[in-house]
Amino acid sequence: MKKKNSLRIAELAELVDINKRTLHYYDEIGLFSPEFKGENEYRYYTLKQVFDLSLILSLKELNMPLAEIKKVLSGDFHDFKLSLQSRLSDVDRKLEELERIRHTIDRKLHYISIAERPHMEVELISCTADHLVLSHPMENRSPTDWIMDAIAFVHDKDLHFLANNEYGTLIDVDKKLENPFTEQYDYFYIKAASAESATHTKPAGSYLRIVFQGPEEELHHPYRKLIDFSRQHDLPLDSYFYERALHDTVYDNQTNLITEIQVRVKSV
Repeated sequence: MKKKNSLRIAELAELVDINKRTLHYYDEIGLFSPEFKGENEYRYYTLKQVFDLSLILSLKELNMPLAEIKKVLSGDFHDFKLSLQSRLSDVDRKLEELERIRHTIDRKLHYISIAERPHMEVELISCTADHLVLSHPMENRSPTDWIMDAIAFVHDKDLHFLANNEYGTLIDVDKKLENPFTEQYDYFYIKAASAESATHTKPAGSYLRIVFQGPEEELHHPYRKLIDFSRQHDLPLDSYFYERALHDTVYDNQTNLITEIQVRVKSV
């Protein structure tokens, strides 16, 4: 017979909105057991036990392992403190990871907004300074070699996957002015985490920009158009061309590759 001020397992499960099987499991592992068992092994819980169960569920919501929760319920204040500190560290790591993911998504959406602009049209834009980390010089390296170097470079910096980082290449202006077809890039770069960690600063100033959709072997077309535009408008070019992929694609679908090229106009 049910005692006064007690709850059957089904009533308690409904009250705190959990499954009866969860309460059975908690009983089996000695985490949370009924105050008494009646006829036919019916489980009965007191109203005071509702608060104990609420504590368990609140700690479980913090992703605290059940073994740690058992220690907390034993009344060990020190263990409780250590467990909460551990959970806090876990939360901080997850927040950092979520912030990194959000930043990556924001950047990709920004790239898409640029990629949606008219293609093969030269624009004069104003850019702020950008802090970059450069690879070793890429002289006399084949495209395959420098791609492998780029992947290794990103992994060396503990920056996860290449495609989830802001990356690109630099090629000396004089090389392209002499031969728009050349693929002898000077450096691979990734965006620096801070100005202090940068090895190169892309200077602020006025830049020519062009967006191109097509395979890498046809990149000479936008380069030639940029160079022709600069000559027609008497705009001397400075330092490097900065090239980056706005929309990555699989190797077998290179026609959908969208590339942005920027080059700084010399101050006169």
